[in-house]
Amino acid sequence: MSNFTPAWFKKGFFNESLFCDDFLSIHQLLYSNGAFFTPDGRMVDPMPLRCEIFEMMREYVGANLAKKVTNVVDVLKLAAQVEDFPPVTDRIALANGTLYLDGPFQEGKPEIVRNRLPVKYDPKAAQPVHWLRFLSDLLYPEDIPT
Repeated sequence: MSNFTPAWFKKGFFNESLFCDDFLSIHQLLYSNGAFFTPDGRMVDPMPLRCEIFEMMREYVGANLAKKVTNVVDVLKLAAQVEDFPPVTDRIALANGTLYLDGPFQEGKPEIVRNRLPVKYDPKAAQPVHWLRFLSDLLYPEDIPT
């Protein structure tokens, strides 16, 4: 055990609320509509979150650790809750950054998003010839703005 004792564990007492405050100060996370969201998008499997909480707590909390991890996840839902997390309509979150519909691309994952497509944006990619041909066979030219 290290000499450092976090603020959320004092005199043998584990404070779930302080733990969540500490956790949220170092993790971009919010909770809305029954799901956690991160800069990678909607968290579909909470197990990595539970494992990280477990690793942070295991040195300090001995008894009933699994139950306490579950309790912390429940408190995190309250602490990270936002009433409204509407989808953004002016950008597309991609694996390597964010493509704004008016043109610019921003590298990295600076903000929490509803979803992030597992596709890397390459501004130097060749035109998708087959896709454009398919669209031109399917639609009128005025229906294909880009």
